[in-house]
Amino acid sequence: MSLNNLISNIEKKLSNLLSSYQNLNDKNLKLEDENKKLTSKIEDNSQIINSLNDKIKIMSISKSVDVSNNDIKQTKLKINEYIREIDKCIAQLNN
Repeated sequence: MSLNNLISNIEKKLSNLLSSYQNLNDKNLKLEDENKKLTSKIEDNSQIINSLNDKIKIMSISKSVDVSNNDIKQTKLKINEYIREIDKCIAQLNN
């Protein structure tokens, strides 16, 4: 092979390598973007799950009230307990 042929072959291979690099780089950028979107979705879903867990907690507390209990003092204590629990939930949502 002549020197010109060798140089031509090297140029072709280099061109192919550069093209492959650009394609892989484009794919990498797309995958990084998709990763960011999915990470954001996961964070949003985690917040929704935490909010729903807090609602479940509040519902379980509200079911623990004895409806037939006529003692006003006990009822006020239960209401205060609910308010504290709600305040905790709000604080968690703000974080």
